Amino acid sequence: MGAIGFICPDNEVIPFKRCLKKCRMSERCMSKATLKAMSEQRPDERPPSTTELLSGTCEAYLKRTEQYYIDPQDRAFAIMGTIHHLHLENQELGEEILKEEKLKGLDITGILDYYDTESKTLIDYKNTGSYKASKVLGLQSKMIPDPTGARYKKSGKWGRAGTVKKVKSFYEDESTSDFGDWLFQVNMYRYLLEKKGYEVKAMKLQMNVRDANTITALSRGVKKNIYFVDIPFVDNEIILPYFTEKRDRLVEHLASRTIPGKCNEEETWNGKKCEKYCEVRTLCPYISH
Repeated sequence: MGAIGFICPDNEVIPFKRCLKKCRMSERCMSKATLKAMSEQRPDERPPSTTELLSGTCEAYLKRTEQYYIDPQDRAFAIMGTIHHLHLENQELGEEILKEEKLKGLDITGILDYYDTESKTLIDYKNTGSYKASKVLGLQSKMIPDPTGARYKKSGKWGRAGTVKKVKSFYEDESTSDFGDWLFQVNMYRYLLEKKGYEVKAMKLQMNVRDANTITALSRGVKKNIYFVDIPFVDNEIILPYFTEKRDRLVEHLASRTIPGKCNEEETWNGKKCEKYCEVRTLCPYISH
């Protein structure tokens, strides 16, 4: 099972096939090609994927066993990421590059974005917002004297009139970097790639910041459109139990057709995902509707 149709702008629903054949509204909410890409579903009988196992088991279970409708607006950034990947995938960069390589091991699948066989570097592309980017970079701030030498005209909480103004200055502190579930995802890709016989000496994350150059991004210290950062290696003794335990849990519940327990705080972003971002929240027995 899985997603079977769209939620239209007027909150009515329509199956994918009917939507793609003929829009029920006066005009389409977006291009037919975009909607077709959003409607594509993976086979029900498939091994769990790395990204699927990063989500809560209950969420993954409901997406596989229930029928639900999706809001195309909620898939906007995901389709942007897909398009971005396709453009990069189509670049001719020589035989020393692996692109969109399908990986499989331990009955878990994954798709590698990019691997340079010469430098033995694994690279993962991410389209993200400045908030997530700032956490990955470990951006911290402190108040310093204004480099321009500007002075306060009036006394206030930052200083007395006539003294040099204080401005916020950002700096990266690796000890506070937080990659979230990307850390485990990319390290799992690294493990699966190594199982295919490839050596991985380095891992990189290329972040394309969606809201770059906005006031919000700048207020977080995010000044670039693209960041290219190192991803720490995580020992396989930590990575493998995490994914195999979640694999077993999902497979067992699918086989018995029993609802898993509630997703944990980390998987639900401290409950924020349950509020508006989970596509099957209306089907979840642990959320009040």
